[in-house]
Amino acid sequence: MRPRTWVTGRCWLYCLRPGIPVTWIGPVQVEGQHADLYACEGCIRTLNGLVREAIWQRYHAPAR
Repeated sequence: MRPRTWVTGRCWLYCLRPGIPVTWIGPVQVEGQHADLYACEGCIRTLNGLVREAIWQRYHAPAR
Protein backbone atom coordinates (compact mmCIF):
# COMPACT_ATOMS: atom_id res chain seq x y z
CA MET A 1 0.00 0.00 0.00
CA ARG A 2 1.47 3.31 -0.99
CA PRO A 3 1.36 6.37 1.28
CA ARG A 4 -1.65 8.64 1.01
CA THR A 5 -1.30 12.08 -0.54
CA TRP A 6 -3.10 14.74 1.48
CA VAL A 7 -4.48 17.97 0.04
CA THR A 8 -6.57 20.76 1.49
CA GLY A 9 -10.21 20.43 0.51
CA ARG A 10 -13.67 19.32 1.59
CA CYS A 11 -14.42 15.96 3.18
CA TRP A 12 -17.09 14.20 1.12
CA LEU A 13 -17.97 11.64 3.77
CA TYR A 14 -19.58 12.16 7.16
CA CYS A 15 -18.31 15.51 8.45
CA LEU A 16 -18.42 17.50 5.16
CA ARG A 17 -15.95 20.03 6.60
CA PRO A 18 -14.24 22.32 4.07
CA GLY A 19 -10.62 23.48 4.14
CA ILE A 20 -9.13 20.46 5.93
CA PRO A 21 -6.56 17.79 4.99
CA VAL A 22 -8.28 15.16 2.83
CA THR A 23 -7.08 12.28 0.72
CA TRP A 24 -8.53 10.55 -2.32
CA ILE A 25 -10.18 7.27 -1.32
CA GLY A 26 -11.59 6.26 -4.68
CA PRO A 27 -14.03 7.08 -7.42
CA VAL A 28 -17.75 7.39 -6.77
CA GLN A 29 -20.56 6.94 -9.30
CA VAL A 30 -24.02 8.44 -8.85
CA GLU A 31 -26.71 8.45 -11.55
CA GLY A 32 -24.14 7.62 -14.21
CA GLN A 33 -21.78 10.47 -13.24
CA HIS A 34 -18.30 9.95 -11.80
CA ALA A 35 -16.31 12.04 -9.31
CA ASP A 36 -13.26 11.66 -7.08
CA LEU A 37 -14.14 10.93 -3.45
CA TYR A 38 -12.04 12.66 -0.78
CA ALA A 39 -12.19 12.12 2.97
CA CYS A 40 -10.47 13.35 6.13
CA GLU A 41 -8.59 11.09 8.52
CA GLY A 42 -11.44 10.94 11.06
CA CYS A 43 -14.05 9.95 8.49
CA ILE A 44 -11.71 7.34 7.00
CA ARG A 45 -11.32 5.82 10.49
CA THR A 46 -15.12 5.78 10.87
CA LEU A 47 -15.52 4.12 7.46
CA ASN A 48 -12.85 1.52 8.31
CA GLY A 49 -14.69 0.72 11.54
CA LEU A 50 -17.97 0.26 9.70
CA VAL A 51 -16.32 -2.07 7.19
CA ARG A 52 -14.68 -4.13 9.95
CA GLU A 53 -18.04 -4.37 11.74
CA ALA A 54 -19.81 -5.54 8.56
CA ILE A 55 -17.13 -8.17 7.94
CA TRP A 56 -17.31 -9.38 11.54
CA GLN A 57 -21.11 -9.63 11.38
CA ARG A 58 -20.95 -11.57 8.10
CA TYR A 59 -18.34 -13.94 9.51
CA HIS A 60 -20.35 -14.52 12.72
CA ALA A 61 -23.80 -14.71 11.11
CA PRO A 62 -25.81 -17.78 12.15
CA ALA A 63 -25.79 -20.62 9.64
CA ARG A 64 -28.93 -20.96 7.58
